Amino acid sequence: MAAHPRAIRRHPGSSPLLWLLGVVAVALIGYLAVCGYLYVEQRHIIFQPTGLVLGAPPAGSGYQTLDVEVPGLGRLTDWWAPPSSPQVPTVVFFHGNASDRTEFMVQGDLLRKRGWGVVLASYRGYSGNPGQPTEAGFMDDARATLVAIAPRVGPIIVWGHSLGSGVAARMAAEGRAQGLVLEAPYTSITDIAAERYPYVPVRWLLLDRFDTRALLSRIQVPVLIFHSRDDPTIPFAMGQSLAGQLGPRATFVAMDGVGHEPHHRDLSGLVTAWAARQGIGG
Repeated sequence: MAAHPRAIRRHPGSSPLLWLLGVVAVALIGYLAVCGYLYVEQRHIIFQPTGLVLGAPPAGSGYQTLDVEVPGLGRLTDWWAPPSSPQVPTVVFFHGNASDRTEFMVQGDLLRKRGWGVVLASYRGYSGNPGQPTEAGFMDDARATLVAIAPRVGPIIVWGHSLGSGVAARMAAEGRAQGLVLEAPYTSITDIAAERYPYVPVRWLLLDRFDTRALLSRIQVPVLIFHSRDDPTIPFAMGQSLAGQLGPRATFVAMDGVGHEPHHRDLSGLVTAWAARQGIGG
């Protein structure tokens, strides 16, 4: 028997409305899935250890092993070379997110030739060190390195590249150094993430913020900033912004053609001359 026409009649607008609601629901689920993925994976995106296990420094390199005890973690391994005299500065290098302490061996050697001390710092979860990388953990590691080295050297300059610039800035803000070098620095990792993922509420989701801009009023030591106009990773404007907000405390060196790694050039002359002008070391 055929169904009565009224039994299969639908409201003329119901089908498109349901279809639209279905599309919105699918889009919302997809959006939440993307946000959830980025939230869960964010530390794998920010922290990218090379996986290379580094033990003692290479034979004949002039570096020594510096064992650093970090409360609540255990022992980190850094490399260091002492200064030629207690009056000469020692620079502590904090490398970037996808690197290791060998990254600054060449630049360190150039400074060592000028008599400076050099510390090639490391982090938890990198180079065979124990632990998992986090912002708070990185700061604890940096503090422990500076505590370990301070009794053995004179003036300390902290130098941070890329992600390490936020670590160095925090150490300077805490009064643990007499000078600060920022190489390819960011205003904050939150700003970087917001620029790369404009469709995601990163300011709510981010666990590790590395907010250098928030530290500027507490940084009272001289600051030297290197940034290349063609940096493909961190916008040149961020280095400019930090320098502008620091005012006369900052010396800004704009570079060209070195991308994200100004330290691949010999910066030792610029750094030692800057330190001398600022009265850091004898």
